[in-house]
Amino acid sequence: MTRRSEGRLADPGPTDDELEQILRAATTVPDHGRLQPWRLVVVREDARGAFGDALAAAAGRHDGNLDGGRAAKIRAKAFEAPVLVALAARVRKKSSVPRWEQVASAACMGYVVTLAAHELGIGAIWKTSRHLDGKEIRRVLDLGRADVPLGWVNLGRQVKPARPRREADLATVARVLEPDGTPRPYRSGP
Repeated sequence: MTRRSEGRLADPGPTDDELEQILRAATTVPDHGRLQPWRLVVVREDARGAFGDALAAAAGRHDGNLDGGRAAKIRAKAFEAPVLVALAARVRKKSSVPRWEQVASAACMGYVVTLAAHELGIGAIWKTSRHLDGKEIRRVLDLGRADVPLGWVNLGRQVKPARPRREADLATVARVLEPDGTPRPYRSGP
């Protein structure tokens, strides 16, 4: 209940042991058919440059008017945290498991990465870009044509304390199905 997205992260990143715990936790997501339809790519240290270059190249390919300043800003996203964990759905076309379920399973990994990091006292935030797809991104993340890039999770130490999060009003987002088949707004208590 206390997990928050941490926008400003600093060194040190997770230790090797912490990172392995985070990745192992991520592999516990629901996985219909045991397909493991997901991929995680750890990006740290100098490899962030290759990831940043791929982000900027993909943005340039999608936006023909991308100037040098904007390209540098997009490339800089790779350096916002000491460690990044890129996420992708490795979609198996010849499977009885629908594509959407495979992508949903991979998307669950992103949230589990943030939860596991929080449990270990590591700040995390899931990031994405509207220019996340492109041959450069697919190359650095080792993705095939059917695979779906889902963003990346920045990992590092909190720079400042997290602000409290406003709780969701469950009556507006949750329903309870009554025996007569009528959905009613959720309310706590009996």
